[in-house]
Amino acid sequence: MKSYKSTITAVKYPLIVFSIAISLRSITEILALPYPIGYDVINYYLPSLVNFDNHWTSASNQFPLYLVLLHTITSVLQIHPRIVISASVVLIFGLFSLVIYSIARNIFHLSSFQSIFVSIFVIFQVSLLRTSWDLHKDLLGLTITLFCLSYVSRFPNISKRIMFAILPLSIISVLSDRMIGFLLSSVLIIYSLIKRERQIAIIAIATSIIFVAALIANFDIIRNNIIIGNVENETIQQPYTALNLVILFLLMSGILVPTGVIGVMKSRNIILKIPLIISLLGSFSWVVFPNTSAFLPDRWIIIFSIFLSIFSGYGFVTLIENKHIMISNKKLRNYLVVLIPFIFLGTVFATSPNNSYLNMYGAFHAYIGHYGPLTMQYNSISLPESESLLSLIEWMNDNVSSQIVLMGSKHVRGWMELELDNRTFLYSDDITDLFKSNKYDEFYLLSRNSESFQLQNFSSNLSFNNSDFSLYHLKRVEVE
Repeated sequence: MKSYKSTITAVKYPLIVFSIAISLRSITEILALPYPIGYDVINYYLPSLVNFDNHWTSASNQFPLYLVLLHTITSVLQIHPRIVISASVVLIFGLFSLVIYSIARNIFHLSSFQSIFVSIFVIFQVSLLRTSWDLHKDLLGLTITLFCLSYVSRFPNISKRIMFAILPLSIISVLSDRMIGFLLSSVLIIYSLIKRERQIAIIAIATSIIFVAALIANFDIIRNNIIIGNVENETIQQPYTALNLVILFLLMSGILVPTGVIGVMKSRNIILKIPLIISLLGSFSWVVFPNTSAFLPDRWIIIFSIFLSIFSGYGFVTLIENKHIMISNKKLRNYLVVLIPFIFLGTVFATSPNNSYLNMYGAFHAYIGHYGPLTMQYNSISLPESESLLSLIEWMNDNVSSQIVLMGSKHVRGWMELELDNRTFLYSDDITDLFKSNKYDEFYLLSRNSESFQLQNFSSNLSFNNSDFSLYHLKRVEVE
């Protein structure tokens, strides 16, 4: 009987955390229906799964493990890719919350109640929610990475079954995403040098070898990304300025720093401090390599914020338990006073419309808008714009010859591949570049109503417009 009760108790609290995480992420998806959310969802995952054979050549060079997993589920279960993508990220988000609960219990040695607090504190962080918005590979890699690190830190006091499971899980993590692979490999190597445990060294070496092999296999695409990241292109490099990145860092982590420092100082276990330091260095890579996107400092800023939030949650627990935060004589109220503002910020980010006045990040859109959405209710365009775009595409399918080319922004390429019937869509970072290299005498141009272009040597007729988009029919004019 005691064993049964202890089992129920052991399951009950993680189940509470899991349920909250699943509910939060599910509601975010449901509110957006019938449209998907996530930039990479509409421009990468959905097109790649719907037309898997056509995309495999390019996708296979981009750490495709997660995409292959989604494709396998879609093919075996005969479920629409949209459902598989949404259900998968909701499940991973829930599993991430369980890993945070486990870390709070086993690394920070907190009570069940305190661990629930830390878990809820972390899952409502904007940095984590932003990652779950479209960086699904990152979220999977981070979830597995944190799980592995939480058990590696307890070597040799773990079962052989867990020990043998860590290596394949570590390999899955490093094959999920390049940045997470680098992070986990680096942490394992550094930790093995510190602890000098044979089992940890074996896992570190094996994981690093697999990661290096994956890098070699994906070398061409990585090299191209670095070249693009370093090219003197104003459209690409303009967002990666010191001011923009500092503002992003402060918005993601500024409020977490004081209690995060306390959490780091109070924690005796060093294993989570290593990825915290590595991601911090990555966040400020722009100091050494300014004005380049090659090292993705914005992504490192988000990863750093996630790790910092774990320590920050622990720091808040320490302050409350030591009565340094004492709004009330009841600890529950003190925990709620800390938690409610973060729940509010996370909920607003997850559920509010793109132009909501409640969203504090809107005031900084000019600085951080290039790095992610102001709300999760967004894909590559806002949800109202998604409706307008589908209306325009429907009109094109019914009224425009399939022989005529359509040109537009790269941000709607996924929509066009999925919805535009048997027509060629050309896209670019800068539509004016398409005009300069244009070899067509006649084509259609899709633009937002807020955009304007210099249309030299072309006659232009407005064919269709709605509240968000306009479609122009352009014909080349011979200049005498």
